[in-house]
Amino acid sequence: MKIFISLIVICNFAFSASFVYPNFKQCYKKNIKSIVYFGSIRAIAVSKHYAVAYLKKRPKQHFVREDPYLHLYLFYSQKPLHPIKLRSTDRLSLGEWLASMDDNSLYIGNFSRRGVGLDSYFMLNSKTSLNSMISSLCCDIYGLGIGGGQFISSDFIKKLLTSTPVFYGDIGVKFARDGKNIIIAAINPHFPNQKLKVGDIIKKIDGKKIKTASEATNLILFQKKNHILKIEFLRKHVLHVEKIRVLDRFATNKLSAKANNSFLKNRGIFFDDKMKISRISKGSFGQKSGLKVGDKLLQIDKTVVKNQNEAKKIFSKTENKEVYLLFERNNFQFFVKVKI
Repeated sequence: MKIFISLIVICNFAFSASFVYPNFKQCYKKNIKSIVYFGSIRAIAVSKHYAVAYLKKRPKQHFVREDPYLHLYLFYSQKPLHPIKLRSTDRLSLGEWLASMDDNSLYIGNFSRRGVGLDSYFMLNSKTSLNSMISSLCCDIYGLGIGGGQFISSDFIKKLLTSTPVFYGDIGVKFARDGKNIIIAAINPHFPNQKLKVGDIIKKIDGKKIKTASEATNLILFQKKNHILKIEFLRKHVLHVEKIRVLDRFATNKLSAKANNSFLKNRGIFFDDKMKISRISKGSFGQKSGLKVGDKLLQIDKTVVKNQNEAKKIFSKTENKEVYLLFERNNFQFFVKVKI
């Protein structure tokens, strides 16, 4: 078994007059039985009969549910499993000792970055092996390692277990910190009847004081569909209160199309060499979807595309499924769903 030690950050609870290096052997022994395999796919048991794995490509093995936004897959086992004890990452503090554990390796480091919604992963300042358990010194599991020091929060794993299909809420805004305030940094141009504006200072969401952009983002992501949020915010030093309905993250950005070698030209969408929309035909699917000239295509699902040839190759290999096109407009990224 490999052991990797990272001493970049020292967390307070593991630091005393005489430093004692954290020992994860007991946690490793406690949780090792939770590692299971489905063919060559390593997965982590999260309930008596279900295990989760992160995969960049859709697996050939049968799975019962997927999170297409985070590439998580849920597998079923007839044989009873030994599930891990999942804890919410809300309990974690930056600098806290954590370990990435699988059946071959144990990497120890510190919690170094909190992810924001679906746009960025949580981080350790050490390695995280693919489909490993992210454990605290108390042996609770806070997420799933996916490599590169990154891990997916346990809160998203719980979502995969309970949501059929996986649903994430959206109110069409992007949050960011501006000094001591959490503000609206960007607006989704597709979102209907938008009541918020760039620069609005968020004070409370459903009565809860907002301290971080991640907190605000997750409050919306994990809401039920059609839930009415009460949002309190400052605009030009005046307090406002608005009620906003939570919609499906992609419900306002759907586009039906049939893929062929011409990419999306047959649906009235034309791109330049930099993957920016150069022209949209009047009355086409492109116009009806709300796309505009200048919108830049960044990704097809999780695959970054830099030119039309790359996009054509992806579309030519994809049949009878839905993919998500990630566009950017005025520093705001939004998705368009395409059924192929």
